[in-house]
Amino acid sequence: MYDCIESLKLRKAAGHDGVTSEHIVFGGNDLAVHLCLLFNSMLRHSFVPSDFRFGLIKPVLKDKNGDITSTDMYRPITLTPVISKLFESVLLQLYGDFLTSDNLQFGFKKETGCSHALFTLTESVKHFVNNGSKVHCTFLDASKAFDKVLLNRQLPAKLP
Repeated sequence: MYDCIESLKLRKAAGHDGVTSEHIVFGGNDLAVHLCLLFNSMLRHSFVPSDFRFGLIKPVLKDKNGDITSTDMYRPITLTPVISKLFESVLLQLYGDFLTSDNLQFGFKKETGCSHALFTLTESVKHFVNNGSKVHCTFLDASKAFDKVLLNRQLPAKLP
């Protein structure tokens, strides 16, 4: 629990409850003990407070030099309660080794990323094309969802 508390990022906005990471980090041992009791009770009773599932969505300006009247210049962030984040962190620390996903899942996983997904896609397309099959692909334009997405990047017409 203590290492999860120490790993909280400081100087971040509070959720709807007004509690910041600094409150938890500098709250001392008594607060950590009470949070531990709370988390154990939540697990024992299979109960998660509804406030843990609530977040405030705030628009954040992407480029201060851009047109601030354009909706394309903003990205949404969700401010969630820090205690909820801490609870999730503790759960991942305790049970993370038992949580698995498909090997073809690349997002939101440690030690994987776009290069792994692109390699898998390229090799799969090569395999099916080399064996005389047609390949149909669908792509999602995520340029509005993230700050930095490579735009206008095209796959080669013919794969090597």
